[in-house]
Amino acid sequence: MEREATEILLALRRLVAAPVPGASWRLRAFLPASGLIRVRLEDDVSRAVLIELPHRPGVAPTSLGFWWYVGALRGAARWVADNTEAGALDLGTFPAAGVLPDVVEVTADDGLDYVVADLVGDPYGHAPAAAVAPDLYHLVGFDTRHHGVVRLYCALPERGFIGIDVGTTDPESGTFRPVGWWASTKLIALLTPEASESLDALRAPEAEGPHCNAVYEATSWS
Repeated sequence: MEREATEILLALRRLVAAPVPGASWRLRAFLPASGLIRVRLEDDVSRAVLIELPHRPGVAPTSLGFWWYVGALRGAARWVADNTEAGALDLGTFPAAGVLPDVVEVTADDGLDYVVADLVGDPYGHAPAAAVAPDLYHLVGFDTRHHGVVRLYCALPERGFIGIDVGTTDPESGTFRPVGWWASTKLIALLTPEASESLDALRAPEAEGPHCNAVYEATSWS
């Protein structure tokens, strides 16, 4: 499931910065679980909805199998916009509503996105590693906690699944960090075996949740 979660996350990543077409929702959390995928959507007025989508491994055609989730989330988000204000929608909601596609859905936007992404070597179609340093970690999910803080769910060889809270804003000024602030370089420095004591010092037992074995507070460190 770890590898599949990575590919699904790469497919849905385009909905982090841009709203779902036809709706105002943006992806703010991706939380893989056994037999399903949980995502949280938020809009510009701070409404939030937690959505559960079924696990659909190997949906044909194989070359676009995990792209099914893009169409599924688009259909779910549009249904949510028309039928509910906020809350949590469980695994049975969208099949019952008939809004999940039976096959992989590809739109004109998807086609253009694919051509550009494929030619520049987007990892979705080119053996995704889910990490800049796959021997140290694999990114399997994320959760926006509050303004400027995101929890990264990573699989580590020795520690299993952990959550690391990092800041997208500067801890002193509160301004957003510029794109290109070397998030992966800082994470690698924290996760190298020689720095294990530094990681342990950042553990936040009070922040631990159901999606990982331990949580580490690195917003100021990073």
